[in-house]
Amino acid sequence: MKRRVLLTIMLCVLLLKGFSQSNGSFEQDNYLGESRPFCWVPVLSYCTSDNWYVEARANYEAINSASLYFGKPFKKKALISYSITPIAGFVMGAFTGGSVGANVALDYKKVSFSSQSQYTFSIQNRATNFTYSWSDLTYQLKECVSAGVSLQQTRGLFEKGILVRGIYKNLSIPLYVFNPTKSERYFVLGLNVEWGREKKIKVV
Repeated sequence: MKRRVLLTIMLCVLLLKGFSQSNGSFEQDNYLGESRPFCWVPVLSYCTSDNWYVEARANYEAINSASLYFGKPFKKKALISYSITPIAGFVMGAFTGGSVGANVALDYKKVSFSSQSQYTFSIQNRATNFTYSWSDLTYQLKECVSAGVSLQQTRGLFEKGILVRGIYKNLSIPLYVFNPTKSERYFVLGLNVEWGREKKIKVV
């Protein structure tokens, strides 16, 4: 299952990068910690030239599951720039069902806010339905470094975290520490690549 999902995602990356006037990103998060097993979570997102959005995930909603979402972004470049993308899709694998949510991003000078939120439901067991959100608030310290705070919510359980992100051109490497003051702390190390997107205007 994992090998097939990885091969499919990598094939999509190669195919989608060939389209002109489109943009997208590939994110790979690795979860590390004594309180949880190692887990890789790849996410591929793509926006067409006529502004339609598709996103594929693996191990995101549940281990050994894959999901596919579709949506349409609403965005504006201004003093406070924003992008709001309502999404809906389906989940298959160990967890089977549907999901609706939204991806939100706000930028003001050197301050950025991003959030992914969703409601996911099972077609097999309603007791496993859940809500989930992941939000980041960061400040760009230098052109190549940003830092901030993060918050995850799953089924009413909140986990606070801190993060630092290294940035080089279209590549970024974030490192998160969740529950940093507790014994249940864990780390998320990411590798993110973007293409076709406008660079943020440098603000001094």
